[in-house]
Amino acid sequence: MNNVLIKKDQMTAKERNAAFITGKPYDRIPCNLFIGDHAARLIGAKVSELHLSVEKAVEAQIAAFKTYESEGAGIGPGLGGIAEAIGSRQEYPYNGAPFVSDYAVKEIEDINRLSIPDPIKGGRFSIILQVAERLVEKLGREIPISVSVPGPFTTAGNLRGAEKFLKDLYKNPEFAHRLLRLSVDSTIAFVREAAKLDVNINIAEPSASGSLISRKQFKEFAFPYLKELTDNIKELGKPAPSLHICGNTKKVWEDMADTGAGLLSLDNQVDLGEAKQAVGSRVVLVGNIKPTETMYLGKPSDVEENARECLRKAYDSPKGYILALGCGLPIPTPPENIHALRDSARKYGQFPLNPENFN
Repeated sequence: MNNVLIKKDQMTAKERNAAFITGKPYDRIPCNLFIGDHAARLIGAKVSELHLSVEKAVEAQIAAFKTYESEGAGIGPGLGGIAEAIGSRQEYPYNGAPFVSDYAVKEIEDINRLSIPDPIKGGRFSIILQVAERLVEKLGREIPISVSVPGPFTTAGNLRGAEKFLKDLYKNPEFAHRLLRLSVDSTIAFVREAAKLDVNINIAEPSASGSLISRKQFKEFAFPYLKELTDNIKELGKPAPSLHICGNTKKVWEDMADTGAGLLSLDNQVDLGEAKQAVGSRVVLVGNIKPTETMYLGKPSDVEENARECLRKAYDSPKGYILALGCGLPIPTPPENIHALRDSARKYGQFPLNPENFN
């Protein structure tokens, strides 16, 4: 495998992305690093600053672009951000991911005092919108800029508490739907503001995992609201969003595609080859390098081998394939492993893709 050369990129990430989407030739396979909060380390900042400071968030994304040649820059309210704007309390650890510490809907009647938040001033929405606007200005000519929002099912769990919300699905489904309606309406209101910028909109719905709910529950409580959110994104003139759901999503791949999402971001728990056979003709597949075992705990050689494995399974997926992580990048990931993933895309993903390079 060492006989394959690493070639220099012939296109910017934005040019590559445009060619990929329209079915035109491109220089190499796209590669999404999902840098996330790791970017704080590049500028010597606290992770909390990336979520609370416009200046630090922009500086970190620019540093990620310069250091790792990232092929996209993203910002978003985070998994608890919509719930925070509605009324839940979110904590921002100095060097850890944000988390909801106090839920807005402790008792069923609490929902009666909640309403759709201001889509510009609610929670951290103003910070998110300012960061997105600045990133478009500073990096938008070279790489796509995206705003990621949590899915309605995840937001409902962050309003109620995941355990209570899952019980509501059984004991009080009508109330669960009220929570979901508030969640999706609040998300759509924010998305309408974000869509005024030159950004793509993506969706992360980790709580709708097959590890937590059945397919029947997914179809009743997650699917309708995901589809409504996706439809609204496309009606605003944006490309069909990517959709990420954590865990083993095999039983809902068809449903995920039915939402209208354009890309399915798949956790490393699933087999890319099986996903290709099931829905590869309908959506672009994204994934699924192991974030912990490979990126955080592995060596560059492990990253390279994992990348070759993903390419072997999905390089010929009919709608296309993007090399990426199966979930978020661990904050303390060694930089050499991130460089190794980018180099693997250049080494083995040259267009037209040749399976002899990675078999």
